[in-house]
Amino acid sequence: MPGGDVVEPLPPEAFSAWWPALAIVLLVVAAVLAAWPWLRRLLGRHRRKAGEAAARSLDPVTGPTGAEAALAEIDRLERAWRAGELTDRAAAEALAALVRDFTGRDAAVLTLLDLRVKGDLPKLTALIEAAYPVEFGVKGQGDVGELAERARRAVRA
Repeated sequence: MPGGDVVEPLPPEAFSAWWPALAIVLLVVAAVLAAWPWLRRLLGRHRRKAGEAAARSLDPVTGPTGAEAALAEIDRLERAWRAGELTDRAAAEALAALVRDFTGRDAAVLTLLDLRVKGDLPKLTALIEAAYPVEFGVKGQGDVGELAERARRAVRA
């Protein structure tokens, strides 16, 4: 149609700079969520190693020197807990790791169920049984002082 209205193309629409920023944030969140199990395991391993460092410094020899060193470490852990330097959970983990390592057996890799089935370490089993509510339970469950006493009995046996 000559002389009619000519339709002009529309100019490109400008988009907000928030969309690329939002996309980047969503990608970072997705990456963190995907890596979360690995990060959690890595951080848990780091916390366990901190609690096991003292126990690993002990020589797992059965004898008066190994037992004396373990008892001294139990006393040190209990004092640190009473002074507020260790949380209930950290103290329970350290005590359990110390006694597990002190046995010099494969106890470091046994779960509570494995220890119950095996049955040859009753004092260690009792200690781990008492430590579970403190390590994995609600804050305020269990008593670290009681755990320290059980750890002493397990070391003396």
